[in-house]
Amino acid sequence: MNARRVHELMRQNFPPTDAASREWIHVVGPEGIREPELMCLLDKFVPAECVLVEVHRKLGNYVTKREAIKYAAAHWGEGEIHIADRDFRGFVVIGQNGVATGWLNNN
Repeated sequence: MNARRVHELMRQNFPPTDAASREWIHVVGPEGIREPELMCLLDKFVPAECVLVEVHRKLGNYVTKREAIKYAAAHWGEGEIHIADRDFRGFVVIGQNGVATGWLNNN
């Protein structure tokens, strides 16, 4: 899936983060992305094995969770990273400041 299609899907289906009401954890340290913490968030909130991951409108992909972590590590700091399953049931956001949050769709 190309970045343009990922951006289109995210724009249509990814809900607002509502940052003030979320619990945030640090997933980026001096050594880079903390993979165990990010995988824990993904496993908790994103039910599918393959996920959409978007850094910005020209940078996104449809990959496995493990590949999404590598993708986020490679592009952290380039934009707020959004991750969701294809059905948009679960969501994870990685902020440019190195903190992340997740939630489930309540619909």
